[in-house]
Amino acid sequence: MTRTYISDSAYLDYDFQTSLKNDFNLEYRVYIESNNPDTLQAIFLVKDTTDIKDLTGGSSYGLPHKNIGYIGADFDSSFVFVQSFGSGNPHEIQLIDKRTGKTIRKGTWVDANEGSQILLYIEHINEPNEQLKIFDIENNAETIVNDFQDCKCVQYVIGGLRDCVSIDTVTQEYIILTSSYEDDTVEKKYKR
Repeated sequence: MTRTYISDSAYLDYDFQTSLKNDFNLEYRVYIESNNPDTLQAIFLVKDTTDIKDLTGGSSYGLPHKNIGYIGADFDSSFVFVQSFGSGNPHEIQLIDKRTGKTIRKGTWVDANEGSQILLYIEHINEPNEQLKIFDIENNAETIVNDFQDCKCVQYVIGGLRDCVSIDTVTQEYIILTSSYEDDTVEKKYKR
């Protein structure tokens, strides 16, 4: 199977930012495979002119760009690649090492603080073993968060944890998460 890339600019418009810190970027490509008559699209992680990884493996050209992926957060040595399927569905994420293209973490988007290198995400969403996690990229430390399940927002908002909890403050010593719904505000502090 060989890929023939289409260089016609009519095909190459992409709706999202593609540049990443430290001279990495995402490159949007449209192509046809020798064994498939359909036009496909893909996003590659690239450094200068070197392909590091095909992040999508090819998707039908008709899919909206948010479905095939975009940058959710850009950290120094990694970035969050998000795929969004609309209609209130969870935004699936991968935290990807820029140099290798390897996936460091997978889950569902909640929040991020790029300056402090913090990712807040859910593993195993809507499953019995669902967990809200803080991943401190700078210190390579992960914390499981169990303090928000009983707050009103999680109980009454359809999206639950993913739509209720956010990163409020980050210091060298602590990460503060918050959830607010009507008269119920919950704030919790976690050691970095």
